Amino acid sequence: MSVWSDVLIGLAFVAGGYWLIKTIYQWNRFRRSIYIEIYSSYFEYAFRRKNLIRLSESFYLNNEFGKHKIFYQIAQGKNEKTPQAYILILIPSGIYVLNVKNQSGKVVLKKHGDYKQYYTEKGKKGQADKQHEYLFKNPMDESRFFAKRIEQRIGATKIPVRSVIIFPEHAEITWGGTPENEIPVIHRKQLIQTLKKENEKNERVLSDDQIDELYHLLADESIELEKNS
Repeated sequence: MSVWSDVLIGLAFVAGGYWLIKTIYQWNRFRRSIYIEIYSSYFEYAFRRKNLIRLSESFYLNNEFGKHKIFYQIAQGKNEKTPQAYILILIPSGIYVLNVKNQSGKVVLKKHGDYKQYYTEKGKKGQADKQHEYLFKNPMDESRFFAKRIEQRIGATKIPVRSVIIFPEHAEITWGGTPENEIPVIHRKQLIQTLKKENEKNERVLSDDQIDELYHLLADESIELEKNS
């Protein structure tokens, strides 16, 4: 075997090892994200993540709802320093705004005012556990603000824009006071079940063509920026 053959085999092993490590890393990120509830598999997501147009459809959602569109949007509220990522899902019964949170531990929800997060930090050997309390902006207020912006952008008040707040599976969700009936607050794995329930109880307001039109109205600017980047 020639020296060049040994070099090529070595390069192939290095490339294969790099690909395997990268795939494992990306899979771990995928399984901890909301994408695992939206796309049929990691392989579909890996194929679609190349650009916004591919990401706008899912084999899984197509099976559950038929015609649909998915749009990813970052928005910053008034006087807010940190932008919030939203996922818009367009299905026949309207536009659904997903506000995905990453807080874990015990989360106390309120209709109005900041949410509270309680997190336990395991103490080192011989030390007691530490209890931490954090406040974070009410996601319902965030979602209402963003939903109004979407309504203004599409200029069609008869098209319902509904919000859903989503927390990780390991978050312990409790209510401090009377639960909110207007906006569902759910765990990640309840997403499709919640969307199906909402889609079934609400009348169809969007045709297939209207779903496409609304998607392009919302997404074309971002798609153009992606093409030119």
